[in-house]
Amino acid sequence: MSAPAPAPASAPTSGVRAFIASRLAFSELQLQQLEQMIRSTPWAWLLAAMAGFLCYIEYADGPDGQRVRVWFVVYCVIVAVRMGIWLAWVFRPALRANLPAMMLPVIALTQLMAFSLGALNVLLRHDGPAQAEAILHITMVTVSLGGAIRMATIGRASYVYVALILGPLVLRDMWFGGSYQMAMASIVSLIGIYTVLSARLLSSALHEIQAQRRRNAELVIALSAENERTHAARQTAEEAVAARMRFFASANHDLRQPLNAMALLAQTVHNVSTERHVKEMSEQLVACADGMTDVVDDLLDITRADAGSLSPLWSSFAIDELLAECCRPHQAVAAAKGLRLEISAGHVAVRSDRALLARVVTNLLANAIRYTREGQVRIIGSRIADGRLRLSVEDTGIGIAAEHLPQVFEEFFQVDNPAGDRRLGYGLGLATVKRLSELLDLRVTARSVPGRGSVFELQLPLADAAVSESGPDTARFDASASTTALAMRILVVDDDQSSLQALGGLLASWGMEVRSASDVQGALGVIQAGQAGGFRPQALVVDLRLGPQVSGIQAIEDLRSALGDAELPALIVTGDVGGDYLDAARAAGLPVIVKPVRPSHLRAFLGHVQALGR
Repeated sequence: MSAPAPAPASAPTSGVRAFIASRLAFSELQLQQLEQMIRSTPWAWLLAAMAGFLCYIEYADGPDGQRVRVWFVVYCVIVAVRMGIWLAWVFRPALRANLPAMMLPVIALTQLMAFSLGALNVLLRHDGPAQAEAILHITMVTVSLGGAIRMATIGRASYVYVALILGPLVLRDMWFGGSYQMAMASIVSLIGIYTVLSARLLSSALHEIQAQRRRNAELVIALSAENERTHAARQTAEEAVAARMRFFASANHDLRQPLNAMALLAQTVHNVSTERHVKEMSEQLVACADGMTDVVDDLLDITRADAGSLSPLWSSFAIDELLAECCRPHQAVAAAKGLRLEISAGHVAVRSDRALLARVVTNLLANAIRYTREGQVRIIGSRIADGRLRLSVEDTGIGIAAEHLPQVFEEFFQVDNPAGDRRLGYGLGLATVKRLSELLDLRVTARSVPGRGSVFELQLPLADAAVSESGPDTARFDASASTTALAMRILVVDDDQSSLQALGGLLASWGMEVRSASDVQGALGVIQAGQAGGFRPQALVVDLRLGPQVSGIQAIEDLRSALGDAELPALIVTGDVGGDYLDAARAAGLPVIVKPVRPSHLRAFLGHVQALGR
């Protein structure tokens, strides 16, 4: 069995070095200063070499010349070794990677150089010329000061370094005892103390800087973590808002379909029944459907405004026409309560989003009628100096106490409804007014006197033109047509069976000839069958969404093409209040009525078609 191979000769040395390095704990600052010491070795080596050479020149020919020459040889070896360590550090990456292992040899060699300079003072046993003594003292002080600064953070190494160089020099001056030497000893002692104190202060400052860097790094990490948490929270909030928007969009469409059917069926019952109590119940059903529609509209408007997804569609229009349309659905309610409903705005054109402004006015008007038991509700328009129109909704209702006035625009806040009576609304109307007013820059304000009524004011920018056509956000037709007898042929297309049956029943109760279909193919079949049976529709009423990826706009184009009449009047009905389909309907110039369909709006459209002689 062969003997194990002997370990390399350098193994014990490297093992001892690793053991010592593992037992010594160096701070990051000390390692940084050590690296700086090694990097600056060429300049320090040049200073040390010049210092030794100057001393050698001044004292080599004196009585201590033999000892000085031997000293200079040893000193040059130490300087050469120090330079060799620097070259090894430069050309051996492993040494740069293991900086703690370099600490001990570098500090030891530096202290050995200090010891050799101190030894020179011991070897110079005779007082030299004044020039030589001056050079000796300046050299020793300069080298000690430079070394102390370079080792300021490495424990007490700087103190030892200064003591090894200046200690023997001071003792030498005191040994000679002359006045000159004693003065030099005092000066060197003071410089030594100053050097030690400066090194100590520098060490404290560097440690404080290092601690501040560490605190800054921790702060940056903490800020980064906080930013990540904030970003995650913002992303979660945005996802929650998007989810809420998707929920409300879906709920909006799904809620409007049964509401539409319920309102149309109630209106049909009201039209065909001759019994008073049935008419009263059907009117209540219509009112309930309208109230639920208002709640859905308010919730959706608030959600879209909060999410920033509600963008105004600016247009110019006559304010008196808009106010007439807003008041028309409330005339019956106001009359039933014995209230006078008046409009005094003049034929003035304003610029705003017609549909959103209508929502604001309607909510203010409904709120005024709801809380007014007797007297009147008035809408007054007046020009003001900055090119705007002030619109005031005034009532003679119960009024609002001063302490409650700042809260009236908050969600679910209601004056004089402590029991939460749902017949008085859900407290969303004025909250919607506030959101939409901020979006449209209406500068809404409120003032009130309890027991005497309230005034809500809006400010609208006046349009350049006298009167401009309103945009196609909602259908708008001549209201006089609502009292005209109707005898027309209508084709209704809706994929919701309840809405289809309810709308067909309402139209039939008005004396119209109605055909119905739930999809495009069925509607085309009705047209083909009608050509043989004498049924040719005079107008189309089509739902906007006829199933997945099927647009009512395309259905209208197909039906017009089948009938050979590109100008056949068509009305879009929809449970959506936004989206690509609705934008496309507006772009196509088609009138739109949002479900639940108000019979007065539908009748106005059909009366307009009949007036055109279709």
